[in-house]
Amino acid sequence: MSDDTQTAAPSVEDRLRSSRLLARAEGAVMALFTTQAYELGWTVRSELGGVLDHVTLFCAAGHSIQITPVSALHPELGSTLVQTPPGMVNVGPAGWPAALAKCEPCARKQWEEAARASFADYAIETDLRILADATSPSGYPAKKVRCLHGHEFTVTAMNPRTPGRVPGVTYDFATGFDGAADPCATCRGISQTPKLVEFRRRAREQSVMILDAMSNYVGQTVRLCCIAGHLTSASINAGLKRELLCVRCSGAAVRPEPTVYYVVTDEAMVKPGISSGDGQGRLDTHRSQHGLGQVRRLITDLPLGAARDVERHVLNGLASQGIRPMMGSEYFDAAHIDKVLELADGWFAENLPDFPWALSA
Repeated sequence: MSDDTQTAAPSVEDRLRSSRLLARAEGAVMALFTTQAYELGWTVRSELGGVLDHVTLFCAAGHSIQITPVSALHPELGSTLVQTPPGMVNVGPAGWPAALAKCEPCARKQWEEAARASFADYAIETDLRILADATSPSGYPAKKVRCLHGHEFTVTAMNPRTPGRVPGVTYDFATGFDGAADPCATCRGISQTPKLVEFRRRAREQSVMILDAMSNYVGQTVRLCCIAGHLTSASINAGLKRELLCVRCSGAAVRPEPTVYYVVTDEAMVKPGISSGDGQGRLDTHRSQHGLGQVRRLITDLPLGAARDVERHVLNGLASQGIRPMMGSEYFDAAHIDKVLELADGWFAENLPDFPWALSA
């Protein structure tokens, strides 16, 4: 007996049985493939071959793809076994689907229709007021909107939170892929700046309404209305330094009623004005900043309202004679000093004849 191991050749029956089992297995794979294609909305319009042969599928809208059954059912295995199909020279595995899925153009169209239909709901959810129709940079329908805080901007007229959005497709959304962020870019900037966040928080706590649309600039001055009905304004930086945001409630902008009228001059300019107290602080400022060291009138302790009235009378009288300021609104050429004094003294003689208005420097 020979030591060589003898292997019996397969019988005809075994060969036939193996062929039938292989055909049955391949048939099961093809049946599973066609079922999956049908469920995803595809129709097989080419002749089916083996599991490694490319099959052309069409959707209801006429879009076509080419894929192999093994790639559809097992993408990782298919990418290692399937060769480039005829006519797709120099195209790698990304040239055809790695796995069978819904028709992307059709899925994208369906998502866009659903997103457009639910845009009104999205606007309500995010406190957007629709102002007018517009167009996004990519040509999609858009809307000009205003957020709850008064910022106006343009947004794509589709709801980014609609389920089933096609991955990798952009629609000029500024809210991230899932649309969870605030659609207003200015509000997002404010929410990321601690001072602005603190200013809004304090406004809510103090029942102060911010009347202007806030930017993301901490030096911005905004108008405010407090619960007492005061209409004031304050810069964000300055407001945070006070205990109360309302300027009037905090007393930060409450100035004494002016009771002083003065006229100061030098060789070049003359400045009529009003102040409070004894007026010396204002005179020192004019002397140091503009060199106006000659005090021609300094009338103090005027009745309430008188200082503003005489100031208005003098300025209106100069304007009616065509005399215009050379700087600001109250700095005139020194050549007009006599006219300024004439108008002021005339007002006092007419309106306060018994007041010792002549007590001037």
